[in-house]
This record gives sequence, structure tokens and C-alpha cells, in this order.
Amino acid sequence: MLNAALAFPGTALSNVTAFQLLIAGGLLLGVAAFLLALSRERRVSMKRSVVTDELTVHTGRIAEALERIANQANERAHLAGSHKREQPEPERASEEAHHIAYSMFGR
Repeated sequence: MLNAALAFPGTALSNVTAFQLLIAGGLLLGVAAFLLALSRERRVSMKRSVVTDELTVHTGRIAEALERIANQANERAHLAGSHKREQPEPERASEEAHHIAYSMFGR
């Protein structure tokens, strides 16, 4: 039934030998390798233009703004930490469970 469904006009699939299928597969792999080699030769390069210059300027402005925000947050945390009173930590009970750091493989 499978032979009848896959039959080509004038020939049946059962007339194709394993060696012929191997040769056809090899040829298909060769064509695919050739097409892949041709596609790698195409390279994309961006030339300097008004649009790329504008993108560079905007990206730089975004990076500077993010750095300012990060620095402000660090300064606020530092100032808040210096205004706090130094309070001694309460003593832990010896019966309290303590944290054991595991390596990545021990999890």
C-alpha cells in the first residue's frame, strides 16, 4: 500500500535500490552544503549615516541617565547608612539553626 501511495508515474518505489537512495541523499547534502557556503559570503555592514549617528547619541544619553540614577541611589543608601545609629546586634541563641552555604553541586 505504501509503495502504491509513493509511486512515481511509470515506476514504483520498490524499484529504487538502497544504493540509489544513498547516492541521492549524498547529492542533496552536497547541494545543501554548497548553498550554505554561498549564503555565508553575504555580509551586512552598517555605513555611517544620519540615522546611525542619531542612534549613537540617544544610546549614549540613555546610558548616562542610567549611570546618574544608579549613582544617586548609591549616594542615598550611603547617606542613610551614615545617619543611622550604630546599634549592637542582639546575641543569637546557640540553639538557633545557622545557615550553611552549599556549593552549586550540593543543591
